[in-house]
Amino acid sequence: MAPLSKTNVVVIGGGPGGTATAIRCAQHGLQVTLIEGAEESRPHTSETLHPEIEPLLKKLGVRDQVLAANFPRCPGRWIALQGERQFYGFGENKHGPKLGFQVKRSQFDTLLLEQAKAMGVKVLQPCRAIEPLVSRGQVQGLITTAGGIEATYVVDATGSHQWLARKLKLNTTPYSPSLQVEYGYRIGHCPKQDYSPLIAPAPGGWVSVAKVQPLRYQWTRLKWFQPSDTPWSPPNLAELLPSDTTHVMDMTWRLINPAAGPGYFLVGDAAAILDPISSQGVLKAIASGMMAAHLINQQFQQAKLPLSIADRYATWSRTNFHQDLMALQRLYTPILSKVTA
Repeated sequence: MAPLSKTNVVVIGGGPGGTATAIRCAQHGLQVTLIEGAEESRPHTSETLHPEIEPLLKKLGVRDQVLAANFPRCPGRWIALQGERQFYGFGENKHGPKLGFQVKRSQFDTLLLEQAKAMGVKVLQPCRAIEPLVSRGQVQGLITTAGGIEATYVVDATGSHQWLARKLKLNTTPYSPSLQVEYGYRIGHCPKQDYSPLIAPAPGGWVSVAKVQPLRYQWTRLKWFQPSDTPWSPPNLAELLPSDTTHVMDMTWRLINPAAGPGYFLVGDAAAILDPISSQGVLKAIASGMMAAHLINQQFQQAKLPLSIADRYATWSRTNFHQDLMALQRLYTPILSKVTA
């Protein structure tokens, strides 16, 4: 076997959680290697990003690039899950309504990855993780398709694949029945649908529809239970042409506990998964990556901490998950009681 390369932190995954971790660690002066299995950005659903993401993007040094990309902006969402649709804005500041971003994920992810490279992060792409290096219960690096990497910390940002949790056989607790999310695109003109997403009932669950480009609309459907397998698309987009294939993801609510341990951190969906109705998945992935980087830096600075950084992060991750879980349960309880009555 070739000699192990050495780094302070190795990150698995080039999505928002992984790149945020890598950028912040590099900003703190740490040596970082990021591995990404895909040769180019993976296909993702377009996403609505909450305005609260802007200060985080500024800290990562990528806010100007995101603004320059001219992603469509939206002031909130339409929600019609319990009857007549109502508009829920993101709030206001001294400049007027707060505006979210309607981003194309492949483009957004590329902006973050390019920023990581500009900060000196060593990016290996395409490169896949094969096995974690573990000695006496502590993760000490990775075996990858590019060779071995010895690292003080390994950060898993592989999303719903939850690669490291599976390899380490960490405890995974489901908090919902099996849930699937499917999404697709339609091309054409739908004057009733603007850049603000509309979340409405659909057979077996709900559907979110949003205009993501001038003549391109994206729909995302979550199924609480499995209706018939007949082909389906949002009725208000029925006259538009389908674009690309329909993609399906497992979005069963689940929590990995602990989300950090000796030599490792799990960020974003690699640590916890809830369905995307809150439009805060990317925001929370970036926030978790930045928190992991903050704690890792404290450890390298030999800060005297009352708890281990792994315990602090695991508690923080678990607390945030349960807060979001309770909010979802409050939202869904009256809706599901009508569906199952």
